[in-house]
Amino acid sequence: MPTNHFITGTDTGVGKTYVTALLLAELRRRGWPAAAMKPIACGADGRRDARLYRRLMDNAVPLDRLNPVYLRHPLAPSVAARLERRTIHLRQIHSAFRLLTSDYRPVLVEGAGGLLVPVCRDYFIAALARDLDLPLLIVARLGLGTLNHTLLTVRQAQATGLRVRGVILNDLAGRRGLAERTNRLEIPRLTGVPLLGVVPYRARRLPAEIVDRLLK
Repeated sequence: MPTNHFITGTDTGVGKTYVTALLLAELRRRGWPAAAMKPIACGADGRRDARLYRRLMDNAVPLDRLNPVYLRHPLAPSVAARLERRTIHLRQIHSAFRLLTSDYRPVLVEGAGGLLVPVCRDYFIAALARDLDLPLLIVARLGLGTLNHTLLTVRQAQATGLRVRGVILNDLAGRRGLAERTNRLEIPRLTGVPLLGVVPYRARRLPAEIVDRLLK
C-alpha cells in the first residue's frame, strides 16, 4: 500500500499544487484510493487548489475536510489570521487528516509555501509535517537558482527531524539550458536525497518513473 506523504515546495510558485494534482490523478488512474488535502489555504487560489483535489476525487469528500483552514488573504497563514482576527486551530487539521486517512490511502498533504512559512506563533509548516508524522516530498523548480533553495529546504527538513523521501523537479519554463541539464545531477549529489524525476513543461500526466519510485 502506498505511503501517505507531505508535499512541500522550495518556494511559493514552484508548482507543488500542480505536481500534487498530477500525482493524485496518476495514483487514482492506477486504482489506488488516493486523496489529497490542503490543510491551510490562503486566498482564492488556495481554495481553488482544494476544489481541484475534490474534483479529482469525484467530489466524494466535503471541501472543508480537504481544506479545514481557509483564510481570505493571500499571505502567510499567521499574518492572514492576524488580519482576519482568527485563530488557527491545529486540531481541525489533525481531525480532518484522521477522517481522510480512514477512507483513503495514500493521502497527499500539500503544505503552504515552504517549510518555514509561519502557521501561528513559533509554529511553522515543517512542524505540521512532523506532527502528522509524514515523509516529505520536495517540489523544486528545474531552472537556475534551485540548488540553493533545495539545499536550504532539505537541511531545514533534516533539522526538524523529517524524513525526505525525495525531490521532484518541475520544469516551469521549458528551457533546455546548462542549469536545467546539470541540476538533475547536482540535486541528488549535493543534498544526498533521491531525485524522483522531472515533470516536463506543461505535462498533463506525471512521468511513470516518479510514481514507480514512490510505490517501491
